[in-house]
Parts: sequence; C-alpha cells; structure tokens
Amino acid sequence: MAAAAPVPDIPDTIRRLGGGGPRRIAENAGLVITHGEGAHLVDTGGRRYLDFATAMGVAAIGHGHPRWTAALSEQAGRLAACVLHTPEHAEYLEGLAEVLPEGLERTALYSGGTEAVEVAVRLAQSVTGRRHLVSFTTGFHGKSTGLRFTGHRHAEERAWLGVDWVHDVPYPICTGHDAVSYLDCDGDGTAALRGLDEYAAGLDGGVAAVIVEPILGTAGNLPPERRFLAALRRLCTERGWLLVLDESITGFGRLGTVFAAGWYEVTPDILILGKAIGGGYPLSGVAAGSRLWDSSLFAEPSATSSSYGANPVACAAGLAVLDIVTGEGFLENVRSVGARLAGGLRRLEAESPYVAATRGVGMMLGFDLVDPDTGELAGSDLSRRLFLSCLERGLLVAQVPRVRLNAPLTLRPDEADAALEALAAALAPGAVRG
Repeated sequence: MAAAAPVPDIPDTIRRLGGGGPRRIAENAGLVITHGEGAHLVDTGGRRYLDFATAMGVAAIGHGHPRWTAALSEQAGRLAACVLHTPEHAEYLEGLAEVLPEGLERTALYSGGTEAVEVAVRLAQSVTGRRHLVSFTTGFHGKSTGLRFTGHRHAEERAWLGVDWVHDVPYPICTGHDAVSYLDCDGDGTAALRGLDEYAAGLDGGVAAVIVEPILGTAGNLPPERRFLAALRRLCTERGWLLVLDESITGFGRLGTVFAAGWYEVTPDILILGKAIGGGYPLSGVAAGSRLWDSSLFAEPSATSSSYGANPVACAAGLAVLDIVTGEGFLENVRSVGARLAGGLRRLEAESPYVAATRGVGMMLGFDLVDPDTGELAGSDLSRRLFLSCLERGLLVAQVPRVRLNAPLTLRPDEADAALEALAAALAPGAVRG
C-alpha cells in the first residue's frame, strides 16, 4: 500500500513561496481557514469564528451569500472576459448610476482599490492642470508608487525619491463622542481646515485635489468631527480644489446608508469605490460627473481601460451586491444591529479597564485597547494577548491596539450579542494577562 501523502504545512508554504513578508494578522492567528458561512469563518478543524475583520471590509455581505454565489456561478459559465460591449457592463453601470450621489453619473471600473485611487488622482490632476494632492495624516489610500506616501507614510523614502506632490495635514478626529452619541457632535474641524488652507497656500503650482476617507479605516475606524466633511466641501469649492472621497471601506452599506456621502450629506467631485463593491470578487471603480471625464486625459479612447475592469463576472458580482445592499431591510439591519453593537461597546468601556475611546458609525466601529497601568495604548504583547483571547472565544478582530470592528452587514442580533459576550470574556483581566 502506498504511503499517505504528507499533509502540507500551508502557512509554511505561504512563507516560503509568497513574496515579501506574510500578513501579520494571519501569522498571529496561526489558523488556516477552509471556508465561510454567513458571518462565520471555519478553520481546518471545523471551528467557527465570527468574522469581525471581513477581509478588511471586503466580505461585507458575509461569506457564501446565496444570491451572490449564484450570480457568479451563472456568469462564469457563460462569459468571463471580453473586450467588447456586454449586457452585464451596461446593466451594472445603470445600477450604479441609480445609487451614486447626484452628479456622479459615470463610473470607470477596475479590479483593485489602489488602481482606482490612482485613476482618481490622475483625473483630478489632468482636469485642474495642478499637481499637488493633499491627504490627511493616518489616512490610507493604497501602496502604489505615489499613493503609498499619503497619510504621512514612508517619509524618508518620499524625500529620497523626491516625491514632492503628495502632502498630508492633520485630520480632526472626534474624541468627545462614542458611537451612541456621535449624532450630538457639532464639531466641524475648524482648526484642521485652517491648517489645510494655510498649508495649501504655500504649494507652488496649486492643489489639484484633497483626498479623504469619510472615516479613517486603517487607522482604527476613527470618525471625524461630524460636520467636518461638509465644511471641507465648502472650502474645496471656494478654493477650486476637487474633493475626492475614498469610500473603499465606507461604501455599500457600512454606515447604514449606501455611501458615507449620503450619511454626511456631502457630494464629492470624485468618488472611489472598492472592497465591498464586489462582495469578495476583485472590483473597484471611480465615479465622477461627465464634465470631469470629458475634460480629462481619460477622454481619449481606451484611456480608462483595464484588463480586468468591467469584465462580465465582476459586473455580475457588483450587480448582486447592489441587489443585496439595496434590498428590503438590509440597511435597516445595519443601523439596528450597529446600534446594538454600539450600546454593547459603551457598556464594555464602562466595565473594562482595557477599553477606551469606543467609536464609530453604523457597523464601522472600534475602540482602543489600553494598558490599565499607564492608560496608554497597549503594547505589542498585551495587544497580541487580546487578539488571541478573542480567537479562543470564536471572534476574529482586526488590528490592535486600535481595534477595528467591521462585522458582516448581514450580522443577526443574536450574533452581535455573541460577539459582545466574546469581547467581554476576552477582556477579563485573567484572560488577557494569563
């Protein structure tokens, strides 16, 4: 009898053959996930974990959603790629146009978020004839040649390469309200806007665009002072800068509205779409008005083309997501379950010495893990203990010590309660310190 084939060491294979360093969250977890079911991930041992990372917001409709799965399967069997016009492309653009902010009726489709942001920036630069891009400190918009320097990242490399057209200014984080009381925040980021205006005045050649996440996702799901985005819109209009809203994380229901632009009642000049837009299938987009597209470098034939952009399977995935997100009861569930989670986080902050600065909007929530002895953000050892303590109780969270909670938007109330119970148990002093 032939010897049984050895069981592959999957993490080791990825470390040996994957380019660059492995994902920190995967290394810390030490798990291999075989499949997902709704709000849960399932590992090789059959253990289930509530997924509050959702692939950093990508799996917003959960795992294995039957409507999404059927749409992809059917389309993949019919047509997967084509450089000619397809019904799926037209149908998807029509669907997007119905939910996009007013005046942003035309969308170019791509396969990744960074690609979309690059297009948005070039669109702004080519239309305005100006080269400077202003971002906000700790904001995140991608890892490509120019975008990796937004949010004050890689400052030494930026100076070495002579990249002088990407800038960052402070972001006015709301620190006085949690997710329950955020609607009471009346701050408009006056000091931050004054600083932005003064900084921009010193940029030779002028500002093409200001790019901003409605809520800072990678930084820890940090909302701004609530009236800031509306005030930023007014300043951009006064100065002739284009406002680029990066809704890679906030878009497609995360805040309880289709877009954060609707929640904050702001209309950008350019809207970036990503992550949840495809439900797990690679898809992104850039939406803008006809005037911008027609007066830009992208007005030339094939200028917006992308090998995978607008392929029929991507469009089928996007249509399924749109159908789900705009379906009856979906956004209401986001708002009600989000409020349930927000209330639970408020109670947790009152009870646990490890929890501070609970925050968020809808189902984009977070908190700071702090060291009770110092009151400061927890160090790497304590952060890792919390992460593993949550995993032991069947809950996957993203990022510590600034914890991000991005649950599937299909989360049920009982699943929300289970997640809160797991958090409370994981944050018990013996569980974290043990």
